[in-house]
Amino acid sequence: MTKMLTIRNLKNSSIIGRMIFHIFAPLAIAVVITLLLTHSAYAACGCLVGTCSSADCSAASSQLDQYHDDIEQNTQDEFDDDLEAFEDWLVEQFFEGEVVPAMADMTTQMNAVAMQQMNIIGAFMDADIQMDTQRLFQQLQAEAHKDYRPSDDFCWFGTNVKSMAHSEIKGNHNALALSAMSIKRQIGNANLNSSAGVEQDLRGRWGQFVDTYCDPKDNNWLVPSALPPEIDATDNPPGSFYGQLSGLEYACDRDGDFPGPDANRGGPKGATDPWRTNIDIDYTRLVEAPRTLDIDISNATMTDDEEDVWALSRNIFGHEVLTRDLSRQKTQSNNGKKLYLAVRSIAAKRSVAQYSFDSIIGLKTAGTGSNLAAGSQVREFLGSIIKEIMPLSTPDEEIYEYMGEEPSYYSQLEIMSKKLYQNPDFYANLYDTPANIKRKHVAMQAIEVMLDRAIYESQLRKEMVVSVLLSSKIRAAQREANKQVVNATGGQK
Repeated sequence: MTKMLTIRNLKNSSIIGRMIFHIFAPLAIAVVITLLLTHSAYAACGCLVGTCSSADCSAASSQLDQYHDDIEQNTQDEFDDDLEAFEDWLVEQFFEGEVVPAMADMTTQMNAVAMQQMNIIGAFMDADIQMDTQRLFQQLQAEAHKDYRPSDDFCWFGTNVKSMAHSEIKGNHNALALSAMSIKRQIGNANLNSSAGVEQDLRGRWGQFVDTYCDPKDNNWLVPSALPPEIDATDNPPGSFYGQLSGLEYACDRDGDFPGPDANRGGPKGATDPWRTNIDIDYTRLVEAPRTLDIDISNATMTDDEEDVWALSRNIFGHEVLTRDLSRQKTQSNNGKKLYLAVRSIAAKRSVAQYSFDSIIGLKTAGTGSNLAAGSQVREFLGSIIKEIMPLSTPDEEIYEYMGEEPSYYSQLEIMSKKLYQNPDFYANLYDTPANIKRKHVAMQAIEVMLDRAIYESQLRKEMVVSVLLSSKIRAAQREANKQVVNATGGQK
């Protein structure tokens, strides 16, 4: 204890001491007075209890009055001494000797228990944090294994788009080359069949038609048995008969041997390759149906598809080339210059119209080369997609015939934006991790952007064609307006 309690402090200052003093002091005085009255008073007057006279009582009363203050003072002193002794015992022996050490021991024990409890609580908190941390690590690890698990379906996108950019650029250059060739044909550039003019162009195209595209059974062809016999000429043996030529047999005769022996009715006729018959006028069979055309302007080898597309282009656009009758004298005259500029205007408008055709051909020209090492050709992966949606045991030749030996940008885009989703396995494999599903969604959006870009470029070409068509439509009105302005006399009406 930092401050020892004294009897005076406990008596005068302590609330407990004052309460004890004021309670027990009157009680002690009353007890003393009672004892005196019952014993000492009677003894003082020399009589027994109940036998005293009034004189004895008066003497006793006066004696009490005489010694009352002393008795009260003695009683108070005795009580104070006893109370002081009790207080000393209570404070020094009981409180300081027993309570204070016990409370100190209790405090020490409580501190020790509290610290032990804090250690226990801290251990629980540390264990809780440790378990939460381990659970978080395990959760992140599980999410990582789930999110970064490879998906074969997603690899379809990444593997099969490797050559799309190359094929697109190659197709664009092929379209530009076709457009440049068309311009040169129209304006009569050197070293072309049409350089000399319309007549030479038509003669060359006729020879190509006879050897490559002519079908003898066109133009109302009749079987030989339905024709009347024609007696032949002197160079045939007597009695030799052969039917008259019908349809386009005469036009399609490649060697011009008429009438010729009966066996071949005048020699070989028509296209040497039956598949190419009339393909120079069949846009659907030549351009629309195939996914890939065997066209590569970058090499010097002329393929059948290149020849056929060029022939179809000449039949559609600029069947008759522009005039070549532009002499030196005409170019020196104002009228000749004016007419030649008008001719060039026609060539420009034709180029706008033909570029839509050239762009479609460019989309379908050969893309990724087939001369790469086995296993590195994108066509093998594209072919596997087609093979899965084809009937069983479909040979690879038919698959490559469908999509092309060197798949074009058009063919690749069709496979990635259409054929891939016609496989039921694609939808079954959507039971995948959420991360892989999001990756597939992003890949599909990328393919959609490619499609949107192709549609956008097509709309630009369409817009240009419509604008040229509108300009051509108002050309007559413009000429009439110019004529009226020239003929106007002026003045007010």
